[in-house]
Amino acid sequence: MNNYFRHILLPVFVGFLIFTVTCLISSDDVPQLPPVLAWDKVAHFGMFFVLSAVSLFDYYRLHSSRPRMSRWVFWGFVLPVIYGAVIELMQKYFFSSRSAELADFLADFLGSLTAWFIALFLYKKIRKQEKKLSL
Repeated sequence: MNNYFRHILLPVFVGFLIFTVTCLISSDDVPQLPPVLAWDKVAHFGMFFVLSAVSLFDYYRLHSSRPRMSRWVFWGFVLPVIYGAVIELMQKYFFSSRSAELADFLADFLGSLTAWFIALFLYKKIRKQEKKLSL
């Protein structure tokens, strides 16, 4: 159980930070940046990339580098995407100082998807190297 707790702690912490930044801090308190890029979308992408990346990595480590693929996808990709949707719904219905945007959810989704593709690429690369070493 201690091993499980150790590997879930970082994703929970990142999830809590995302909740704090996206729901509890008023949009008036967020500094305005130059309009060259949609900085808030970049921030959403980055937050959910990090959330998915740490979830994927910790799940991978928790299962001794042999994760069951369907569960790995669920914990590292599906759950963060659902979390992003829930946060947007909470911003719409519960937090009057924030507003929900479909573009924010899409940035969340793309951040998680990018982390998943990178994790899958690295996973396949590691498996390929292991096969070469075992021959």
